[in-house]
Amino acid sequence: WPRDLKREVMIPPKFFLLVRANSHFRVTVREKEYVVAAEEAIRGEDGSFFALLPPIKVPAAHRSYRMKIVVYNPGGIKREEASLLYLTHAHNVSVKREFSRESMLSDPLMFLSTNGRGGMVHVPLFWERIHSQYDALLAANLSDTSPVDRKILFTRCRAWVVFQGYSQEISSQCVELFFYDAPARGIWVYKVPVGKGRHIRLFVTIEMIRDENTVRIEFFRKQAVDSGQHLIDSIKVTLILRPDIEDRSFHETTKAYLGPEKLFPASVSYQSNGFTFFPYGDHGVKIMLSRGEFVPQPEWYYRVHHTLEEERGLDPDSDLFSPGYFSTTLVGGQGAVLFAHAFAAGQKNQQLNHLDMGSVPEFEIGKRVEFEEALKASLGCYVVKRGDLKTVIAGYPWFLDWGRDTLIVARGLLAADRTEDVKAILQLFGSYEDRGRLPNMILGEDASNRDTSDAPLWFLVLCSDWVKDKGDFSVLEIPCGTRRLREVALSIGSGIIAGTPNGIRMDPASGLIFSPEHFTWMDTNYPAGTPREGYPIEIQALWYAALMFLAKIDTTGEANTWRSIAGKVRDSVRHYFWLKEGYLSDCLHGEAGNAANEAIADDALRPNQLFALTLGLVDEPEMGRSILHACGELIVPGALRSLSDRPVRYPIPIVYSDKILGDPLRPYRGTYLGDEDTMRKPAYHNGTAWTWLLPVYCEAWAKVYGKAGVDTALSWLSSCTRLMNKGCVGHIPEILDGDFPHTPRGCDAQAWGVSEALRVYKKLEEWNHGYGRTP
Repeated sequence: WPRDLKREVMIPPKFFLLVRANSHFRVTVREKEYVVAAEEAIRGEDGSFFALLPPIKVPAAHRSYRMKIVVYNPGGIKREEASLLYLTHAHNVSVKREFSRESMLSDPLMFLSTNGRGGMVHVPLFWERIHSQYDALLAANLSDTSPVDRKILFTRCRAWVVFQGYSQEISSQCVELFFYDAPARGIWVYKVPVGKGRHIRLFVTIEMIRDENTVRIEFFRKQAVDSGQHLIDSIKVTLILRPDIEDRSFHETTKAYLGPEKLFPASVSYQSNGFTFFPYGDHGVKIMLSRGEFVPQPEWYYRVHHTLEEERGLDPDSDLFSPGYFSTTLVGGQGAVLFAHAFAAGQKNQQLNHLDMGSVPEFEIGKRVEFEEALKASLGCYVVKRGDLKTVIAGYPWFLDWGRDTLIVARGLLAADRTEDVKAILQLFGSYEDRGRLPNMILGEDASNRDTSDAPLWFLVLCSDWVKDKGDFSVLEIPCGTRRLREVALSIGSGIIAGTPNGIRMDPASGLIFSPEHFTWMDTNYPAGTPREGYPIEIQALWYAALMFLAKIDTTGEANTWRSIAGKVRDSVRHYFWLKEGYLSDCLHGEAGNAANEAIADDALRPNQLFALTLGLVDEPEMGRSILHACGELIVPGALRSLSDRPVRYPIPIVYSDKILGDPLRPYRGTYLGDEDTMRKPAYHNGTAWTWLLPVYCEAWAKVYGKAGVDTALSWLSSCTRLMNKGCVGHIPEILDGDFPHTPRGCDAQAWGVSEALRVYKKLEEWNHGYGRTP
C-alpha cells in the first residue's frame, strides 16, 4: 500500500495474500456484502506493518473481490479500496461463443471476420452502429500480391422490418443473442415486433469469404414456433436494407464537402437488384441482394461520430453516402443474401458468386469452447498471403505485417502445428535478409525499412524452436530466395558481429549487442517515449539464444566460436545488468561507439528481462526467483505492465516540441488515452499493459519453479479468457491500461497476444502432463 491499489491483483489458487503498509491497518476482503477474510496488521521486524490472509476456497471461475483497507496514520485515518481477482484452476475456464443482449449492452463487444489476404469485417455486435473510423462491413485489401492499407467501401447497413405500415428497426432494441461461429462467422438472433403483440424471429449471419474481398450478410426469417406470439409463417413482411458506403483509406475520414458530395452520387450505376459504386476509376464495390429489388434514393448521413477517435484526440466525424435501399419480402422459412464485393478496375464486370442462401444457422445454446481451441481458431485470422508465401497481420483493425510481430507469432503457429505456414514465413523473411538485417515493417511491396534489432534475432529463435520442438534439421535446407535457411541464419549472426549497415553491432569486449535508438519493440518515435539506445536486455537474451542455436547448426567448424561468444554474453549480463534491487537493468544506455563498460545501467523495472529467463540466458534459481518477484509488480489480469509504478534513479525523459512531458523520475503512466503525441505515446511503454507479455511471465515462472509452478502459471495465463469474452469476441487486444479497471486499448485483435498465449499454454500443458521436456 498504496502502490498496488492501482491494479487488480491476481491471486492464484493456494496463494496467500500479503498486505503491507508503513502504518497500522486493518484489511477486509469482500464479495459484495459477504466478508471473505479480515485481518489486523501486525508489526514486522523492519517496523512496517503487514497482514497475511490465507487462501480462500478456489472459485469455480475467476472472480473479482473488493479489498478495503483502513490505515491508521498518525495524522488520521485513511480508507482505500482495491480490486482482487481470485483465480480458478485453468481447466475450469472456457471461452464464450454465445452472448446475450445483456452482455452486449454491458460490454463493448466487437466481431471480426477476415479473408486471408488482409481484408476484414470489423463491426460492433450492434452492427448498425459504428464507434470508430476503422469499423466496417467491408474493408478490402485490393492488392493481389501483398497486404496493403485497407479500403473501407461498405461501412454500415441499416435495416427495418415493415408490416402493415409499422416499421421496426433491426437494432439493439430487439436483439436476443449473438453467436460467434469461429473463426469467421457471426450469427445474430432478433425478436422483431411487428405490431399487435406479434413478432418474427430474424437470423442475420455475417461472414467474409476466404480469399475474396467479399462479405455475405444473410437474413433468414425463422419459422414460427407457435401462433400465439409469432406472426403466422404465410404472412409476408417486408425487409428494408439501406447500405451506407464510402471509398477511403481506413486511416482517413470522408468529408462530403471536399468533393464526394457530387462525385459519389455520380459514380453509382444501378441494376434491378443492386448497384455498382466506382468513383475513382481504379476500384469499386458491387452490392447486390439475392432476391428483391433496389430502389435508387440517394441520401447523405453527415457527421457520423466516432467516439474512439474522439478519445484518441483525432478527427471524430465522417460522412456516409447511401445510394438507395433494398426491399424484399419474407415469409417464415425464407431468406435473402446481401452481397458486397470489392474489385479492382479490371474485375468490374466479373460474374458474382455467393448469392445463394446458405444453410439455416444452427448453434448450441450456452456453448463454450476450451481455451486452446479458441486460441487456435483465432490465430488463423492473422495469417495472410504475400505472393506465394505467407506473412502475418500484426493486428486488426489497423496494422499490416511487421517483422518482429510476424516472427513472434510464427512461434505460436509452430506450436499449433501449422508448419506449412511457418515454413512459408521463414522462406519469405529469409529471402529479405541482408548483412544481418530483416524488414522492420513491410508497406505493400516496400521492405526497405530495416530499423529493427530484434526481428533478425526472433528469426533465429523461430528456427531454433523448429529444430528443438520438431527434432527436424531438414528445415535448414529449405530455399530462401537464392540461399538455404542455414546460410541465412549464419549470415544474420556474422552480419551482426561485423556490424550491420544500419548500426547494429556486437561489442567485442563483452559480446553484447548495441541497438540504435528506436530499433526494439518499445519504439515510440516523436516523442521518444522509451529512449533505449545502447544495450537493451531482451536483445542480449535473444542474441544468447541465437548464438547457442548457431553453434548447433554451424557445419563450417566455427561452432566453438559461437559458444565462446555466448559464454561472454552470459558473464557480461551478470556483470553489467544485475542491480542491487534484485532484478536486471532494462538497458545499458550509450551512444553509437560506446562499449558496454561505458554505458549506464538504468533501474527501470520492465518486463523485457523475463526473456533472459525464457531464452536460457539466466538459469540460476535464486536469480530467477528474484526477477519474478520484482516483475510481479507488473502483472494485471491478461497482461503485463511495461513499467512499474515506482520512482527511478535513471531519468526517462520524454521530449516533445522541446518540452519535457511529465516527470522523468516518475515516468509511470497508467492510462493510455488522449492526444497521441503528448499523452498516448508517452504512456505506450511506460505503464501501459501488454497482453503478449503475460505468457512470457508464465513461461518464466514455470521454468524457475519447475513442475510445481506449472498450475500457477496456467491459472495466470487463463486470465486472458476475460479479455476474449469481453472485447473483440474470441480475440485478445493489444494493450490495456496499466491502472484499474485495465480498460482494453489499441488494436482489439492482436496477433501476438493470441499466439503467445497459445504457445505457452501448450508448453505448460506438456510440462504438466510430463510428456514434454522438463521446464
